[in-house]
Order: sequence, then C-alpha cells, then structure tokens
Amino acid sequence: MRLLFDPESEVTDEEGTTALGVVGQPPHQEEEGDAFDATRDTLIRLVAEYWHEQRESAPSGQLTDTIDEFILTHVLDYRHHGTVDGRLALWRQEHVRAVLLEWLPRHVTVLPDEAAEHDAPAAVAALVDFLAAAGVLDPRSDDPGRLRTLAKELRSAHEEAMQDPRFMGPAKFWMLTAARNGVDVRNKRALDRFLADARAGRVPYGEEQLAQVMENQFTGFFGRALDTGAGPGGRSLLQERALPLPVVVLGEEEELRRTAAGSGLLGQLDEVARWLGTEGRPVTKTGRLKLADALALARHLGTDRGRGEAAGPLIHLAGDTWENIRRTDQLPMLRLLVDWARQARLIRVYRGRLVAVAGARAAREDPLALAVRALTAFPELRDPLLMGPVWDVPSDLYPRFDLLLTDVLATLYGMPAAMPWPVLWQSVRDSYLGDDGWFATPEARQASHRRSAAELYAVIGLLAEVGMVTFERGTPAALFHESLRDLNEPEHPEPADASDLSGDSDGSEDLAVRDDVELVRLTELGTYAVRALLTSLDRSAPAVGDLRDADAPTLCAALLDEYDPASARAELAEWIAARGGWNSARPAFTEALRRTRLHSRRHALLRLLAEELPDGHGPEFLRTLRYEEELRPSALFMAQAQAAAAALSAQGSAGRDAADAAARADEDLDDREIALTAAESLLLMRETGGEEALLEQVGHSSGDAAAFATMLDVALASGHPDQAGLERLSRIDVAALRRRAARLGPLRADAARRHKSGGTRKRKKRR
Repeated sequence: MRLLFDPESEVTDEEGTTALGVVGQPPHQEEEGDAFDATRDTLIRLVAEYWHEQRESAPSGQLTDTIDEFILTHVLDYRHHGTVDGRLALWRQEHVRAVLLEWLPRHVTVLPDEAAEHDAPAAVAALVDFLAAAGVLDPRSDDPGRLRTLAKELRSAHEEAMQDPRFMGPAKFWMLTAARNGVDVRNKRALDRFLADARAGRVPYGEEQLAQVMENQFTGFFGRALDTGAGPGGRSLLQERALPLPVVVLGEEEELRRTAAGSGLLGQLDEVARWLGTEGRPVTKTGRLKLADALALARHLGTDRGRGEAAGPLIHLAGDTWENIRRTDQLPMLRLLVDWARQARLIRVYRGRLVAVAGARAAREDPLALAVRALTAFPELRDPLLMGPVWDVPSDLYPRFDLLLTDVLATLYGMPAAMPWPVLWQSVRDSYLGDDGWFATPEARQASHRRSAAELYAVIGLLAEVGMVTFERGTPAALFHESLRDLNEPEHPEPADASDLSGDSDGSEDLAVRDDVELVRLTELGTYAVRALLTSLDRSAPAVGDLRDADAPTLCAALLDEYDPASARAELAEWIAARGGWNSARPAFTEALRRTRLHSRRHALLRLLAEELPDGHGPEFLRTLRYEEELRPSALFMAQAQAAAAALSAQGSAGRDAADAAARADEDLDDREIALTAAESLLLMRETGGEEALLEQVGHSSGDAAAFATMLDVALASGHPDQAGLERLSRIDVAALRRRAARLGPLRADAARRHKSGGTRKRKKRR
C-alpha cells in the first residue's frame, strides 16, 4: 500500500512479494508504521491549516474556532487500522458510521466537562472537505456533501455511543463514573478515594453497566471483541486490517474455463444440483436428506471412491461405505459434496425439500463461474472437512478454520514462485496455533502440530484435485532461503519426509539448497478463483486490465496506491489502447493532474506517468506540460529533478557533483522558469514538512539563511499559480531564521573544528 504522501512506502519485501511466509503479518510492519505516522501528522497539520483559512473567510459563527486534532488523529488511525484496505483518502458512508459510532467510542474517553471541546463530526467533515478541496479524495469515495451531512446527522448517535458500556473498558467506565459523581479525575488522590469508596459500596455506580464492561474484557481477551458492535444485528462495524495484495495478470478465461470443465469434483457439485432438480427431495428436521435418498445420491455420485490415501488423517473422506448405513452422517463424503453445493448456493432447502437453485443454473453451466462459487464457499466447510461421523479429538484447525484457510490462500495468491510447504505451515502454526496447548507437554504439542499440518495438507489437496493448487518437488526460490533457514521446528505431513525434518537436527540449513522440497502454488485457475474470494471479502485484489473502463482520476489513484511499476506500465498501455491511442488519452491525464492540487500527490502522479507511460510518451508528456500554465511549475520541477538524477547517474558520483549536475540542468531555463521551479520547491517542502521543517532544512548557517531569503523573494515574485501557497510562504519569519542561524553558526563552526582536530579537548581538572 502506498501511503498518501509517501508513494515510495510499500509493505513488500525486497523481492516485491507480500507476506513472505507469514500469514497475517506484514514483513516490514515497523517501517509502514513510521510512514503512516508521518503521513498522519502531515494530514492533521494540513487539515487544521485548511480549516483555519476556511473559518477566516466564512460568515461569523458558521465554523468552529479550531479543529480537534486529537480526534482527527483517532479518525485517521481508524481508517488505517480499522478497515480492510487502510486507504486514508477513500471515504464512504460506512466509514463515517464506523468511526463515529464504534471506533471513537472504543478508543477515546471524553469527560463530561470536555465534551464541547471534542467535536468528532466536525473533525470528520473537515477531513473530507480538505481531501476534496486538495483534489486527493479517492474518486471511488461517496459524495463529499453526503458524507458531511451524514456526519452531522450522526452527532446524537455518536454522543450516545461514547457512553455505551459495550465499547468501554474498566478504566473508561470508572473514569466516567467518577466524573459524573463530581470527582476531579485529574487529581490522583481524589480518584483513588473515589475508587476505594466504590469498592466499599459507599458510592453508587451502574452494576449492570460494569457487568457489560467486564464481559467486554473477557471476550476481548479471547479475540472476540469485534463480535459485538454498532452494526446491524449488533455486529461490529470495524474490520481487521489486511495485507495489500499484489497486482496479478489473470489467465485467458476460455483456457481457465476448459481447465475447470475437466475437474471431477466440480462436476460432482453440478451433479448434486442436477440430480435434485427443481422438484427436490424431502429433508429431515435437521435439513438432511432422508436415508434412502442419501444412499441413492451417494451411489449416483460414486462417493465410495472418495479421496483414498490422499485423505490422510481426514479418514472420513477416504470414501463412503454403503453397507450397514443407518444414518446419513455415516456418508461423510456425500455430506461434504452436499454441504459444499449448499454453501456455493447451488442448492437450498425450500418448503421442506432440498432443491436446486434455479438462479444458479447459469453458473452451473459455466465451469469457470462454478469454480469461483466452489472456492468462495470452501472456507465455510469446516464441519464436513474436519469432523467425521466419529471424532473424539477435535482438530486444532477447527476454531478459526475459515480465517486460517483464507489467509493461506491470500498468502499463496500472487506469489512469484512456488512456496515451500514447511514455510507455509510454519507461518500457519505461528499465527493460529502458537498459543494453543498451554498445559500440554512439548511432545504432545508437537504431535498435535504434526496432525494439524497433515490435516491442512489434505484440505489443500482437495483444491489440488479441483485444479486450483499444485504440489511439486524442487529447489526453493531464493526469496524463501532466509525463511527456510529460520525454521526452528519444521514439520511435514508426509511420513517419508519426517526423518529429514526432525530428530537431532531439524535440517533447516539444508532445506534452502535441497532439490526435493515440497512446493505449493496456485494455478492460474486458482489465482482467478482466489481473487474472487478475496474481493467478496472487500479485499482489494487488483489485476491488470481491471481499470480499462475507469476514468482517468480513478485510474491514477489506483495506480499510485496499489500498483507496482511493471503492473502500472501494463495497465496504462491497456487503458490508452482502449481510448484509441495516446493522442486521445493525453487530455484525460492532463485533467487528472490539474485536479490534483496537493503538490506532493501531483508530483507522485507526474513521476509515475513520466516513468511508466508506454512507448516513450512519458518524457514527451512532461515537455508538453511546460505549456500548461497551472501544471508548468510541477513539470519544470520534475524535469529538473530527473535531469539532475540522470547527470549524477552518468557521472557515478555524488556530493559536490550534485550541485554541478543541478546547475547544468538549469541552463535551459529562463528566469521565469527558474523562479517557478524555486517556488514549487519551497511549496513542496512546506507542504510535506511544515514551516518549521522548512526553516530547519535551510537554516544551517547565516549564509544559508540569506540564500533562503533571496530564494523566497524570487518565489513570491514568480507568479506561481498556487497563490494561496505563496501567501503562506510570505508569512514565514525570515528574520527569526537569520537570528537562529546566527546563533547556531558559531556552535557548528566550533563543532567542525573539534571534529577536524580529532575530537573534543579534555578539560583540566580543578585543584
């Protein structure tokens, strides 16, 4: 994911893959956190500045005096951490509801005497207004006016939610209770006295509310805090943040359709619906086929064949036995197929009969659509997959099977190389089974993990039978070598390999170079179907060609936020071709740049187009923008930056040569263009770092201060089209900069002398 102000910040590893061997954890989470913090701080500053300027020009009393930066911080935290995609510039009505009705109530405590200071609806409205005014609100967002209106309409509901015990922890409950009883909660002694009185039963408090609060603590401890919330049916409006997915190239649909048509399991799912027909067969009170019909369908499908030895520890899927059957649950392979068809919405219970869904006929007749339905339903099949007719010991995979399997498929999705099975299993074990078996012996825990590994291997094997996954043996790709060497307790489901991966030595040092490691990857059919599964879960799963029919602003936003350079180049080529060529497409890109008024975002987009437009159109497009008055400064600045970079690259040098390269790049600019470039540089620095950062960067010495003052005068007289930005630059206190530089100059000179002489001189001890 590229953050709003940092287009180079991506959550990927050095090879460009996502979530290498770790299900559910980004490889560079710390780096992403730093980038987000910087982006959030920049946004808050810009929103506050925008709000101040709007208040000065608005009628008296129409806008609040200040915007609540504390609440705004939590609003941006919600969008980054409490949603699947984490996109700060994409806002829809469901996001406004979630942040006001659940995220803020869960994460913020507002005391009664502070309520007027924290206007959350106004903070949300200000953020959306700024993003729209700056031209960076994602085009896929809802209408800004509607979002603003919704925030105002939810004010009362938000205030009620802030007092809702469902969203409180014990600390918030007691803080609010004390404040309502007139206690100054900022006074620790007064608060301690109140809590002592409460424990002694001398002050009233809501016992039912406290019980609800403690229940929240209990469910949160076991990872079920989001099972309740402000959504329909009491469900949470919040979502777990998911890793960004790589851009993929999908196979030709006709070829994928032929592959799916050859799958025996998919054919059996279709045959279940075909056999039942629209008339259907009667079911029991539990929704199962009656025994006679179940046996007839089992024989029709040939479920006695099952999976044979490939079923592994899932022995109930080895094949049904039709002799001495007294209950339908004694036909587990049939149960799997029927439940699978039901979850795929191919069949359903209607008026006491199990019937084929008439609306699914088109999907059944299209093998590719049937494959997508089958894969989308697969994570919901934990009962028929993991629980046979007699199952004394429950599977460790069972509790979170749907999430686990979805994460496994998301990890395999888009991998540039087949993934070693030991790495995949280790990541599953660490993410989902790491805290299990607290009281088990190491031997029992290892045996349990080995069984779970074999079960997962068998489950994925079913997808291999459908044609969506392949297992093969070979040498792991280089990007997995470090993960293989880091394995501490590698486990493998196949007994033949157990001796290689356990015992006195775990063998992990050898796995990276062996040529017989079990490797697993998605096929083209699997990639197509897994993408459909992920998008059904609101995950963004871009594929080259997705944006062919999008407008230019949507295309540009998606390319900046989701695409790697190679994929962006391919997407741009398709988009331009769909519009009849470059000459027809160019005006749309020009308009998209014009609408992007935030300098940092415009520069990121301009860089992307200059570098990734196909057929060499990038440099030519950059030159033509020098004749677009509004875009001219950005184009000049970008051209100069590219020229300087190219000169440095050609020289293979740095340091002092940078100034020479930049000077040569300036030679073809006239005075007005030099002034515009200087203005653009200052505007960009101030936007991304603020006035203090700008002064800090240029105020290293009195000479730099004087040069900065001259550069500022040139910029203010340049006629740059961003007049509001020039007005902000004009308010910079150059005199203060000079005073500070004068103070720091002697100190820096003394530090330089000490460094040159080899360090600080030792002081003589006083006698």
